[in-house]
Amino acid sequence: MRNFYSIIFVMLFMSTMNAQVRYMDEIFADVTVTSNVQYAANVTVITTLQGLPPMALPQLMDVYEPTGDVATNRPLIVYLHTGNFLPQYLNGGATGNKDDFAAVEICSRFARMGYVVASIDYRLGWNPLAATQSERTNQLINAAYRGVQDARTAVRYFRMDADVQGNAFGIDPLKVGYFGEGTGGYVSLAAATISDYNDIIIDDLGNPIAKFWYDPGDGSSIPMVIEGVHGDPEAKNDGFTPDGLQLCIGHYPTYSSDVNFSMNMGGALGDLNWLESGDVPMVSFQCPHDPFAPYTTGVLIVPTTGNLIVEVSGAYDVHAEINAQVAPNNNDVFQSAALSDPLSLESAANGGFDGLFPVLNDYVGGVPTQPYDGSPWQWWDEAAAQAYDAANGTAVWATQMTLNPNMGPTEANYWIDIIQGYTAPRLALAMGVVAAGPGCTDTAACNFNALATSDDGSCTYAAPGYDCNGVSLNIEGCTDALACNFDETATIDNGTCDYHVGTDIPTGATEVWLVGLTLTGTPYEPLAGGCEAAGGVNPNVSINGVIVGDGATPLSMAGINDPTGLLGELAALATTVQFSICGTGMTVAALGNNIPMIGNGQFWISPIPVNADGQYLWAGPMLNFTLGCGDPSACNFSGNPCELSVACAYPGCTDATADNYDPTAGCDDGSCVTLGCTDPTAFNYNAAADTDDGSCVAVVNGCTDIDASNYDATANTEDGSCIFLGCTYAAADNYDSLANDDDGSCTFTTGSGCVGDLDGDGVSATSDLLLFLSVFGSTCN
Repeated sequence: MRNFYSIIFVMLFMSTMNAQVRYMDEIFADVTVTSNVQYAANVTVITTLQGLPPMALPQLMDVYEPTGDVATNRPLIVYLHTGNFLPQYLNGGATGNKDDFAAVEICSRFARMGYVVASIDYRLGWNPLAATQSERTNQLINAAYRGVQDARTAVRYFRMDADVQGNAFGIDPLKVGYFGEGTGGYVSLAAATISDYNDIIIDDLGNPIAKFWYDPGDGSSIPMVIEGVHGDPEAKNDGFTPDGLQLCIGHYPTYSSDVNFSMNMGGALGDLNWLESGDVPMVSFQCPHDPFAPYTTGVLIVPTTGNLIVEVSGAYDVHAEINAQVAPNNNDVFQSAALSDPLSLESAANGGFDGLFPVLNDYVGGVPTQPYDGSPWQWWDEAAAQAYDAANGTAVWATQMTLNPNMGPTEANYWIDIIQGYTAPRLALAMGVVAAGPGCTDTAACNFNALATSDDGSCTYAAPGYDCNGVSLNIEGCTDALACNFDETATIDNGTCDYHVGTDIPTGATEVWLVGLTLTGTPYEPLAGGCEAAGGVNPNVSINGVIVGDGATPLSMAGINDPTGLLGELAALATTVQFSICGTGMTVAALGNNIPMIGNGQFWISPIPVNADGQYLWAGPMLNFTLGCGDPSACNFSGNPCELSVACAYPGCTDATADNYDPTAGCDDGSCVTLGCTDPTAFNYNAAADTDDGSCVAVVNGCTDIDASNYDATANTEDGSCIFLGCTYAAADNYDSLANDDDGSCTFTTGSGCVGDLDGDGVSATSDLLLFLSVFGSTCN
């Protein structure tokens, strides 16, 4: 049975707090909810469930505020609901919306404590039924990535609103936290830990995190998420596929996505490499017996299908990692307070850390009696689930009640009491709203005090245009380090930046450039063809495009093509890269750095590797390379694999009469094929065919004349057996010269009227007798 002492501890703890302390107690009676506020619009793949292409849809949220509150600088909580990245019911569950019962309850409670809480929708969509674990992982990782982008976009929306739209919800843009439940917990943990794109795919030692890379089918390995295609992790910038399909719309790029706190209920972290010293304080709630998300580290099981997806780390290992950090660790802001309330003591007694509350729901003797209930704080509308089942022939209600037979507001609110009571003091400390010591809390102030936990109004600020020492900040010039005329002393950009100086390096729509990565030391080293050993590169393993821009803004590449199909990641990156050309020098802004390229008269190459595989980036005009045929598989291979293959002819069938004739073939490879029936006994035997195409038809003898009385529709070979019925007597009035079988239909006229004149010549003579004798004995009908 449940440990009912916990609820007593909650009550005791709440009663020992100072009465009506904002951010610790519910000091407001009511909550005002503004529903369906649009915080952005972005491209979702959920439309593919309806047979439609990905498209941009509005992103909405419900904002909870304490009714009657006059404060205008309130901490903000961004709440992320559960749902397996699929719509409610389609995900196999009865939850999955921003207005789930648990979401509404938790958001309302914290709003009554004085916070502003935004329950947001984030993009859904992936295929849990994909055939392989790699495919399922790829799709789920991209779904989670979109969730991270949306969570961070929501944060920036509020900061933008506070900056330029009058701060409609009265938030403090410097105090923001995430709450994530279930699937939302995965998002909240990832959004709070991923520092940049490389953090997702490269481990702490600089090696690729293998589970987030996949083979696209050509033996290569590429990341499941590509920044240029799917957008950056904050969704500040657009993302496009190589064929131009937009998958991410950037929003509010000048605002920070940083938060101060992250709380997770039943989620997990995609990889412990994402968690680093300096990340925000974290609080977690998870059932050690959670049947879908591991409590430590293991393979995630998607509740929708029960299929294995990807290895993740649950709450226990996340907090073990935090507590293994060199002091002070990420949770020091509340661990140093040494909280000793009943819930903190219970957490420790149940094997948790300060920040991790093990959810031992329905345990007896240390064993869960409901091992499939990993979210006891959830409850949902049974009637709605039953109605959905009745309309769709599903069993959502029965399945969910089997997993959580105690489901209902009583059980859910018991655990929400604990979640609220355990989180409140830690959240308040992390947000800096607990009065532990007055001082200036504004980091922009000259007298900012990092130890202050509440603002005492003592902040002082520099005069506009000056620093705290009175030194003028108004130095005009080009402030972009990528520009040719960058002025490192400038503090105000005056719009004079120039990104293209000189004509030494050819650009423009008619100048095709090649861009590639060195291959030495990679699995593709054989493709280098020995070119790199001589200090060169193999131009045949490259993407191509043209450099566009007039220099008033950074230059970029357009018309990008990947002829080999081996450089998809580079092609995607090239669509977002900006660069400058200054005389004979070229600088590329990529992967968060400005990379000065080194020219050798033929191409430009990066001075250091640009990825964990040790590859160097190179680029050069196509016409700087020897044109010819450097492909050893071509008929006219020049013998030099370092030639750019622009005039290669390849083997094929050169016989114009063959069925597989290739008019582009430069030499015959013996592959010509003439299709037809090769069976000499067949009706349609083709003596010229060398490959039987299954068209042979057997010989069928019979009468093939459709006018014959014994016509055989199945016969394809005439055997002379046709029968034609009719009058076969030449003297008959209706004689039929084509008939070969008399059918007794002959008719004769009476002649001239002369008795015995059978032949009608007007004379009864011997000829008439002979005619009579010729038919004597015949039976007439």
